[in-house]
Amino acid sequence: MRPAAPDPPYLVDLPHPVRVTICIPLRYYAESGCGVLGVTVLEVPQWQGSGSRGAYRLRQGATVLAGLFPAGQRMRVDTDGQPADSRDGVAALDTLAANLSAVRAAHANARARGRTVVTVGGDCGVDLVPIEAALAAHGDRLTVVWFDAHGDLNTPASSPSGAFHGMVLRALLGDGPRELAPARALRPDQVVLAGVRALDPGERAFVAEHRIRHVAAAGLANPSVLVDEVAATGADAVYLHIDLDVLDPEVFGAVGTPEPGGLTLEQLITAVRGLAARFTIAGLCLAEYEPQTDGCPEVLTGLITALASVMDGDGEDGTAQEVENIAARAWPATYTASHGGWLLRHTPGVTRRRSNSAAPLAATDDPHHGIEVVESFYRSRGLPVLVQMAPAHHHAGLDAVLAARGYRLAAPTLVLTAPTADVLTATAMGDTCAVHIDAVATADWLDAYVALDGHDDSTTVAELVLPRVPEPAAYASLAVDGEVAAMGLFVAEAGWAGVLCMATDRRQRRRGYARAILHAGTSWAVTHGVERLYLQVEAGNEAARGLYRRAGFTHSHTYHYRVADSGATPQRRDRLTPS
Repeated sequence: MRPAAPDPPYLVDLPHPVRVTICIPLRYYAESGCGVLGVTVLEVPQWQGSGSRGAYRLRQGATVLAGLFPAGQRMRVDTDGQPADSRDGVAALDTLAANLSAVRAAHANARARGRTVVTVGGDCGVDLVPIEAALAAHGDRLTVVWFDAHGDLNTPASSPSGAFHGMVLRALLGDGPRELAPARALRPDQVVLAGVRALDPGERAFVAEHRIRHVAAAGLANPSVLVDEVAATGADAVYLHIDLDVLDPEVFGAVGTPEPGGLTLEQLITAVRGLAARFTIAGLCLAEYEPQTDGCPEVLTGLITALASVMDGDGEDGTAQEVENIAARAWPATYTASHGGWLLRHTPGVTRRRSNSAAPLAATDDPHHGIEVVESFYRSRGLPVLVQMAPAHHHAGLDAVLAARGYRLAAPTLVLTAPTADVLTATAMGDTCAVHIDAVATADWLDAYVALDGHDDSTTVAELVLPRVPEPAAYASLAVDGEVAAMGLFVAEAGWAGVLCMATDRRQRRRGYARAILHAGTSWAVTHGVERLYLQVEAGNEAARGLYRRAGFTHSHTYHYRVADSGATPQRRDRLTPS
């Protein structure tokens, strides 16, 4: 059951006041960004449909979620109007109807450009238009999978609160307020509830009467159960509605209506990937995030990185796998071996994940194959077992198997790429900065790396990894008053160059030195026949993502690690060097 809605203006007992400044007089605006080029993120910070006492926080939550998703384009709908009085059993009905019209206009604009739309709320009511559009596009072959702790199947007459976010799915089924009616209603057999565990009596009766498919949280431990339920509807395409309260409160509690007994992050990601492997993903909505403190929970970066990989297919044209193969050679391990379709890597004394992890060389029909060999290899050396899932979407089966074996998800990472011509244009500077480039790792460059990198294993990396980087390579550095202020490493192969080891002295930041390193390294790359650059950056590293976005990089694909700890825990990596 959704809680009762507080009286307008909903500003009730907020221990962390939220400040949101909107200076755009239009009902929506658009901007481009570094990300999944075929996807538009539509930010709808609607809060008036929520019954939570912290509903106003949904505005900030929508902004955070939209910023995390690596989209090719972003659009934002202005839903900042104050709610009017309740009418016809629905709180803020007139305000919600006005928001609906604005969302329809923005969503139509995004679709007209041939883009897939990812909608972020805001309350669950923001999903009316996206599902309406998906149904128009796919008709009877569409199924909506409703990941939520609640059914959202009340009517204005049955709702104990009057909050529309507890009625939205019922409205999509054609039984809601006239002002919030979709252009075409879903049939009950086009809906699968996933992880729902809090139904009001009227909702429970409706589910039973209409035989709505329902996979409980416990059933999602096996992702094939959900896939089979969706397949039974006859669907070709699936729309994913994800209310963050589908997660267990112990995993993620920054929601207005938490319910115990929810999903783990791994279960949710595995379920989504299982659906993506079988069906076309017609759209996605992520909703109901109420930030409790400043900053962003790590669980969100992991979830959104996984969702991004699902929405763009993670390099299905082969580029992603090509980049991963090249990147593996650019960061050599002391010991490497290929065994049974696996690449095993080990560098003693280095704690960065890439240096001591296994990577599947290709997707396989038998995701169990070779896992015991991998586990034996690392455990015999007293190391945690790390498996790099790169590209993530290519290894959904293996990812599910490892999750079932107790491996936890770690270090969701974005891989960004850019044409060299774009980077040269974006990083050109009026004032010349003298960047020095060496063809080999000199003692001075390695000393500077140890000083700027600043990790416990930096010296070991300088001794065992960097001198073994394959040629051709450019060891770039920029000195100020005789001391290295910024540096980077560029490694070229087969028309690509990797951007590695980017670091700037903390005292010298925000002076354009990293931009100068990128420009000089890219210029060097062009002289070696390089047409495209690639780099890796953790999903939560907003500062680095901003730098690379301004330099012309866009999203290629994602990867993450699965980790089975065995008494040793890898150190968190430098976010600007390979993981």
